[in-house]
Parts: sequence; C-alpha cells; structure tokens
Amino acid sequence: MKALVVPQPIANDVMLGQQALLAFPYEPAADVTEFLMVSGDEPLPDEYTLGLAMGYQLGIVTINRVTPSTDVPGFFEWEVAPKMLVAPKAMHLEPDTFTPVAETDYTPLEIETIGLFAWLAEPHAAFSPALQAHADALVAIGAQQMPAKYREILAQTGSWQEVDAAWEDAQFEHRNAHMLAHGIPELDFGHQHAELPKLNLKSQHDSE
Repeated sequence: MKALVVPQPIANDVMLGQQALLAFPYEPAADVTEFLMVSGDEPLPDEYTLGLAMGYQLGIVTINRVTPSTDVPGFFEWEVAPKMLVAPKAMHLEPDTFTPVAETDYTPLEIETIGLFAWLAEPHAAFSPALQAHADALVAIGAQQMPAKYREILAQTGSWQEVDAAWEDAQFEHRNAHMLAHGIPELDFGHQHAELPKLNLKSQHDSE
C-alpha cells in the first residue's frame, strides 16, 4: 500500500462520498489502484476546515479512472471512491509523493460508512456505535487543532454553529479589509448568517 496526502476539506469530502474527482499534476503509477489517504497538515486557503483532522490517516481510497484534465493543462483528474475507514493515526508526509506504508502502519476498520447524501436524507438517524465513536474521535482531534479563538468559542458555548458563525464573520472582515487595501470601497450588503443547515458532518453529540 502507498499513502498520499490530500488537503482538507477535500479529504473529508472524499471519505463522505461528496467529492469523486481529485486533480494532480501527475498520474499514479500503473500498479497503484488504491491508496491510504492522509489529510494534509495545512488546509486549502479560505476553505472551512474547523473540526476536520489534519495530518491523520483517514481511509483507503480506490482509484477508478485517471484522465487528462480538460480544464487545466498538465493536470490529471482521478476518479476516486472511499473503500474503507482506518483508525485515526497521525502521519506527516511530503505532499505530492506516494509513500510506501506497511500493513502494520495502519488499521482498517470494519465499519459500515455513511455517505453524505444518505445522511442528508435522514440527518437525525443515529450512527452505529462504532461509526459514532470513530466520528467523535476525528472531531475531537480536529477541535484540538483549531486556532485558539475557535477552541475558546466551542469551550464556552458548546456550539459548532457559534464556531461556524465566528469563522464566517472573520472571512467577511478579511474580504472587506482586502478590498480597502486595494482602494475598493467597503461594501455592506447587510451581511447575516443564512439560516441553512450546515453540511459539515461532525457528530450527533453537537449541542445544536
């Protein structure tokens, strides 16, 4: 087995079955049809990754097809699908490099997974105890990795919605500051938080 780094939140989306395409500036070797996916140490810029474990083994992913990208010259699109979960284990790898791993380096979990769209169809359905314990463990890791500001909000309120709202406010302020720095007048569109369900699968133990 070989391991490969995929940044958050893409890694989480792949394991949920929400994202089926990965784009890399290279093809996998012909004999690589699956790999151990490790979440990157650094998230993608300006993407919501609070509560997502970074620098951890997440699961084994199958590569179903690889084709040249029609959008970005020199890149390849990998059609992938989650195969199985593995026990959370810290692993720090160089990005864009397949790293050989022994079978003793990871622990497959015989847990029935739940896809994003199945979960959205029944958002209040209980996970199996094993899957719930796995989800809770990943959330605990991701929560500890959050910047101190957001850890404090979560500790004080117990609410992921409060954490999400604080992040959205920070993003809005950052965009306005960027506009002002480039001589663009600050715009106020009556910024408010949309009352839409969050699609970040965390834990049924959330207080919200």
